[in-house]
Amino acid sequence: MTDSAQTGLVLSPANAGAYLARRGVIAPDARVEVSELGGGVSCTVLAVRAGARRLVVKQALARLRVADEWTADQRRAITEAEALRVAAELDTESVPKVLDSDPRAHALTIEQAPEDWRNWKVVLLGGEIDSRIGARIGTAVGRWHRGTHGRADIASRFDDMEAFEQLRLGPYHRTVMARRPELAEPIGRCVERLLTEQRCLVHGDLSPKNVLVGESGDWILDFEVAHCGNPVFDLAFMLNHLFLKAIHRPQDRPRLTACAGAFLAAYESEAPRALVARPAELLAQLGCLMAARVDGKSPAEYLAPAEQDCARALAAYLLLDTPGTIDAAWELAAEVCR
Repeated sequence: MTDSAQTGLVLSPANAGAYLARRGVIAPDARVEVSELGGGVSCTVLAVRAGARRLVVKQALARLRVADEWTADQRRAITEAEALRVAAELDTESVPKVLDSDPRAHALTIEQAPEDWRNWKVVLLGGEIDSRIGARIGTAVGRWHRGTHGRADIASRFDDMEAFEQLRLGPYHRTVMARRPELAEPIGRCVERLLTEQRCLVHGDLSPKNVLVGESGDWILDFEVAHCGNPVFDLAFMLNHLFLKAIHRPQDRPRLTACAGAFLAAYESEAPRALVARPAELLAQLGCLMAARVDGKSPAEYLAPAEQDCARALAAYLLLDTPGTIDAAWELAAEVCR
């Protein structure tokens, strides 16, 4: 039984103000407005306005909000808080400030983004594609990977792979291995590399839905799957989302291709050569994740049935006959999905 279950604390708009006052985050007499933010499957996320202050409180769920049975250790909330602090040390402008972390309630409190900032996933699906954002994200991730590469303290603080197994490898890779046995062998090889190469701090959920963009800056959010691991996962995760959006919106493929290229180029300009994956390795990991977003436990909700079939076919090519370059993968996507 988790600590929050033992104490009965389930955060909601009704009790978040009192909770933050008890934690010393806001004044006991502060006028508070609380609303629940939607879109997430793994946490309760509450937006809090206390006077002039704007905060976000996240509490990890034991059972995720998806159709399939999917549970995960709630202690990942504290991992997220610690990873955000490390990321801020290396690139202050790329993440929100952590204001509080509460191991007993499996919750953390962070500052809220400016009101005019938007979710990058929504922006991309609306056809607004700015390669400069891709470059800024690549720069931030490259700095995190470079700044944590080979550090013994990072290896010891983020050595627990349980959340990565529960939230990624199990519902993504291992589920696809069971449902698509013809892909099991190459996916298994990719899993082995992810589990055995602990090289730097890996975000683990680097997707546009976890990026907020605005005129005054960008933030990368949701580090609950953070771990010391193989940096190729973060690169493949972001590429997968850009490829899937190109399948969904083929008219945007050239600009999404450019955005992906800007992301990778900026990353490679920051990360040490030792961390830059070979294209074939990156594309094989991309194939795993693409297959997972159609046949895993968390399918991409915006893909129509025909688009899902296209993603299935492309994923199989990436895994069974992996192209040698990123450009070749984009050309393959255009051919398979026309």
